[in-house]
Amino acid sequence: MDKEQIKGVIIENNPAILMKYKNAFNNEFDISTFHDTNSSLAHILENNLDIYFYIIRYNKNEKDVINTFIEKIKKINPQIRLVLTDILDDFDTNLYPNSLIFHKNTDTNVIVQAIQSEVNKISDEEANKKRRQYSRVNWPLNVIIAYKDKIRGTIDRNILSISGNGAYISSDTNIPDKGDMLGLTISFKDFKLFTEAKVVWINNEKQKPDLPKGFAVQFIDIGMASQKIIDQIIRDKLLQELLVEFKDENFSS
Repeated sequence: MDKEQIKGVIIENNPAILMKYKNAFNNEFDISTFHDTNSSLAHILENNLDIYFYIIRYNKNEKDVINTFIEKIKKINPQIRLVLTDILDDFDTNLYPNSLIFHKNTDTNVIVQAIQSEVNKISDEEANKKRRQYSRVNWPLNVIIAYKDKIRGTIDRNILSISGNGAYISSDTNIPDKGDMLGLTISFKDFKLFTEAKVVWINNEKQKPDLPKGFAVQFIDIGMASQKIIDQIIRDKLLQELLVEFKDENFSS
């Protein structure tokens, strides 16, 4: 994996600590730094498919703010790796599974070496696949489905959730068979996105009873322009959800 392409975020308000990280990373990664969680959120939202990790120094007095921020990042993209530093001996590490956790006074070089080791384990193809798989949002979008057989022609349905590599489509009738190839025209704002897709599983209300009847598709050979539209759909929805949460947190009585 090309380390120059790896993006990380450091949330730290101590200039001396930031300088230590800068020296330890030695320009091998593309690192963005922010003084607090709020200032970093927009950046992470916009670049979430490219960010591999974010570092945050734990402060017991700010644990509620930190926990809320961590939960928001999970919603944006749970594949972004949390690196939590300065934890104390009585800290419950089980609260943050799949995270890199370091005790107070751990040398910065040790932290950076651990991150580099984790990054080296992942291939670009595997990492991108995971990010697109997990950056999923729920949002009804209109889709026109073109079946390959002329008998069924086209139908209008709703996409209930979408990610970078697939979608779930709600449909009571005209449900295709697993493995069928479909043509999808997805409408979003002023965009119309066309892509071919393969049906990967059918939901008859038994497989996933929490979902309405329908089927899931995997996008086939989606181009860069189409991928950018899907990424924008995901970012816009995530931003909308986070803004609602922000209003609830700050204006609730």
